[in-house]
Amino acid sequence: MSVTLIAIVALVAFLGLLMVGVPIGIAMGAVGFLGIWFIRGFDACLMTLCTIPYSAIASWSLSVIPMFLLMGFIGFNAGFTRDAYLAAYRWLGRLPGGVAIATLFGGAGFGACSGSSIAATAALGKIAVPEMERIGYNPKLACGSAAVAGTLAALIPPSILLVIYGIVTEQSIGKLLIAGIIPGILSVICFSGLIVVQAILRPADAPKGERASMAEKINSLKYALPLLLLFIIVVAGIYGGIFTPTEAGAVGASAILLISLVIRRMTWHKLKESFVESIKVTCSIFVIVLGAYIFIQFLSISRLPINFSEWVVTLPIHRIWILLGVLGLYLILGCFLDALGLILLTVPFIFPAIEAMGFNPIWFGIIVVKMVEIGLLTPPVGIQSYVLKGVVPHIPLGTIFAGILPFFLVDLFIVIGLMILFPDIVLFLPNQMTD
Repeated sequence: MSVTLIAIVALVAFLGLLMVGVPIGIAMGAVGFLGIWFIRGFDACLMTLCTIPYSAIASWSLSVIPMFLLMGFIGFNAGFTRDAYLAAYRWLGRLPGGVAIATLFGGAGFGACSGSSIAATAALGKIAVPEMERIGYNPKLACGSAAVAGTLAALIPPSILLVIYGIVTEQSIGKLLIAGIIPGILSVICFSGLIVVQAILRPADAPKGERASMAEKINSLKYALPLLLLFIIVVAGIYGGIFTPTEAGAVGASAILLISLVIRRMTWHKLKESFVESIKVTCSIFVIVLGAYIFIQFLSISRLPINFSEWVVTLPIHRIWILLGVLGLYLILGCFLDALGLILLTVPFIFPAIEAMGFNPIWFGIIVVKMVEIGLLTPPVGIQSYVLKGVVPHIPLGTIFAGILPFFLVDLFIVIGLMILFPDIVLFLPNQMTD
């Protein structure tokens, strides 16, 4: 059996394992191990198991993940997520669709202290959806805005997905994190515009929130300032070269812990819960990373990514059509695979071809994460939708998916379209950074 055929059979076997419910990290590790065995022999397999687990996990770059997660869980348990939402509610609630727009800003605020989209969606589902239901919002609009608000955490720094992309492609993690700022803001603006249009066309679907006095508005800001301060510390530190992304994670986690202690928002129980949850999520991520590294080693030995790249580059069509084909592939795979697994599985294949065609790797990283965001919402898997369903069980899943659809279209055709047409939306900030 040829090496290429072994690789193709391995990919089919991998997809089969996913379909029967095997966790993606275990599936990648098992298929990669057996693939190396078939190509190089059993001794090479044992050598892989001796070297890759330590070299893959004992990475300075990966240490930023538990720090970002700890930052997010401390922020959540200290109530800063609710504060960001309430501040946005006080200032925006009387606008057309203002409470739903406040939910988007709450999601952006949560994204500023955590790279976890799932955690953001769960938090906003508990806080924002009941409030919108209370004042008479259409459940579709309430759920749609909460679900897409959660995905903003995947793009706005600190973003775990961008960290993983940077490690796999050996790109600057600092530049990737900074590159996500303007696209994140663009997403908020486009989603807000959609909500305003829906509220104007159907006012009954988006009643105005409670009126807040100027004193209440100003008072709400002091509770949202810790998140803003944290965002400034992390982003300014990375952008100004004061510290590396890994150091930024440690500084951010320390800063939010210190802030929560100073304003007496942190107890021993909350601190313990923050550490336990951070460890659990970190372990699940590292299992996926470990399996992916074994799988990537197998793919490297099989030369399948290189052969695929050479084939793609020689196709007699314009590179933009190849790019659109790649994005279509992400759209389809995103319906079935989780975000982290999708990046680890596809980027080693696709990135060499993208780089060979002359696309900027930082720009492509943001596009990939944006497409993964869309996949987080799309049925039949749409993990964000199921997370939201878990915290608002009385709302049918079909209603949640129906509410997401308009945001899905705006994300796919307007936000992605603008980033393709005007790459400087992504590249302006990272281009100002020194290497």
